Amino acid sequence: RLAAMPPVVETLLVCGRSRIDEDRMWSMRTLQNLSSDASSKFGLASSREVLTLLTSAAMQESHYDERFAAVGALMNICTEPGSLVHIMNCKTVAATLVHLAHSPSTPGSVRTVACDALATIGLWLQTLASTGTVPEEVSLNPLPTHE
Repeated sequence: RLAAMPPVVETLLVCGRSRIDEDRMWSMRTLQNLSSDASSKFGLASSREVLTLLTSAAMQESHYDERFAAVGALMNICTEPGSLVHIMNCKTVAATLVHLAHSPSTPGSVRTVACDALATIGLWLQTLASTGTVPEEVSLNPLPTHE
């Protein structure tokens, strides 16, 4: 329940912005561990500051451990369907994951986790889209198919 304590999250945010490499790395590792708890995922996802910090750390090419932990935390958060709206409303999350998945400079392990997070987001979007209905007053025009 540490993720539900604002002083703890605020401390991790401060340490995540530190100029000291070890502070940032341990902050990311702690966020990764907190995000693995099902009851913490939604709370972390609902904080734009947390998501922004994680995406920023995920782009740190010269700090592998920090980067890997940040992407791992994003992946953990993506496994919670209730977090999808927050993830998609934070523009940097999807953009960062796509960049990491396609950049030749991204280490393979980071790329794998980024791809897994994107696939998970895609699965939740597909699941939500398949439950939708077309209102009666809207004419149904199927999309063209590629034959």
